[in-house]
Amino acid sequence: MRCAARKLVLAAIGLALCAGGCTYFAEQPEVYPDKFAPADSDRAWTPRSGAANEFVIPMQERPASTIPEPRVTAAGNKYDLPALIDIALSNNPDTRQTWDQARAAAAAYGVSRAPFYPVVGAQVPGGYEREIFQLPGQNAVLKQWQVTPMLAFTYTLLDFGRRDAGAASARAQLAAANFSFNRKLQDVVFATQRSFYAIGAAKAAVQAAEQNVELAKTDDEAVSRRVDLGLATQPELLLSRQRVAQSQYDLASAHLLVREAQASMAVALGVAANTPLDVPNLDTLPIPASLGSEVDQLIETAVRSRPDLAAQVATLDARRADVARTKAAFYPTVGVMGNYGEQSWNYRYDGTPTVTDNQPQYAALLTINWDLFTGFKRLNDMRQAEADRDAAGAQLKSLEVDAISSVWRAYYEFQTALSRYDYAKALLAASQESYDANLDTYRQGLSTIVELLTADRDLANARYTIVQSRADLLTSSAAAAYAVGAIEMPLRP
Repeated sequence: MRCAARKLVLAAIGLALCAGGCTYFAEQPEVYPDKFAPADSDRAWTPRSGAANEFVIPMQERPASTIPEPRVTAAGNKYDLPALIDIALSNNPDTRQTWDQARAAAAAYGVSRAPFYPVVGAQVPGGYEREIFQLPGQNAVLKQWQVTPMLAFTYTLLDFGRRDAGAASARAQLAAANFSFNRKLQDVVFATQRSFYAIGAAKAAVQAAEQNVELAKTDDEAVSRRVDLGLATQPELLLSRQRVAQSQYDLASAHLLVREAQASMAVALGVAANTPLDVPNLDTLPIPASLGSEVDQLIETAVRSRPDLAAQVATLDARRADVARTKAAFYPTVGVMGNYGEQSWNYRYDGTPTVTDNQPQYAALLTINWDLFTGFKRLNDMRQAEADRDAAGAQLKSLEVDAISSVWRAYYEFQTALSRYDYAKALLAASQESYDANLDTYRQGLSTIVELLTADRDLANARYTIVQSRADLLTSSAAAAYAVGAIEMPLRP
């Protein structure tokens, strides 16, 4: 009889383990949660095959990316852009923070799968007990030493979707955290690009300022010779000296801009500002001729590929799962529970001889739990979940509109920057010709000092303009890629 009862308990446990859908145990996030989070803190998370399509806004097929794959190289103490991006992804604390958040979300996903397993526990109560019983006309005393080791388990067979909804919500929140991590990497990449171009522009501005100093000194020498020959006045010489002083002031300001740009780069890289990092000048960088696609195609790509939009889609899915979970709370839960143990005791009842025995005890039970009234808690939980779901949907729409606007703006900023760069090249060429002509005619006494210094100033401004327009064009190209969400991470060498 005892053997049959034990077999009955074991059969109940086996039935419970098989119930509830075995497919939930295939992924095993509860055992290996880290494999569902980004593998490293400086590399983008790649969804499993087909998984990424669950968190995109339904549109046409995503077009191929036009952003080239960078290579990490460094020459001496000068770093090109891919090398700096690799440094930023490895050192910036923001990427580490979002990576840890994604890993925490992966562990939370593992926690959400725990209810699919039975709860098994062991307990061993033991000790001495003395009890007094009231009997007719007398009191009886029971003195007993006992120990009762026991193995118990509980398992939920049916909960009308609670576990499914909880796991779905956690899984969607994990996807949202992973996509947010990817967007943070793009933030860091764009910040590095912007700082890189700013340093290059500042260094080019220093070169332009140095050329302007030499230009002002050339004018001053020309005026000095004419003063020595009695062909120019002292006020003209003072004007040329004023121009020299102004050009030297501009040179000092250009050096300060380099230091400020280096400080911004240090923040983007996550390193100390006094770290010796140097970058090439803008003259060595290729100029993009176009973005490779029209604005409508870029908008479509942004809506489908931007990680922050995918993260919000995943958040919306999580809120929908929360609504399903609150609705399931209105229904009962059905489960099984059982235990098996041995009861060993040594007792004496009211002076009788001591009795020692060892007996098994076990149970296998079917349980039904149903909260019939909870003070309207479940109803208000459902209302809150539905409101959160609607808010997440509105937030997704807002982000989509903002993404489209940012791509539209970035596209036309690039087109404008491209035109301005062409105009700046023409302006520089014309200003150089104008200055050369004015310097020649001034030396011949055919133009005034005011005309010469005006041409000098225009040429200096044209040099600054070409530098800034080149930096604006490169930055606007990076900004367009960032708005589209098409920034790709460099691979490890």
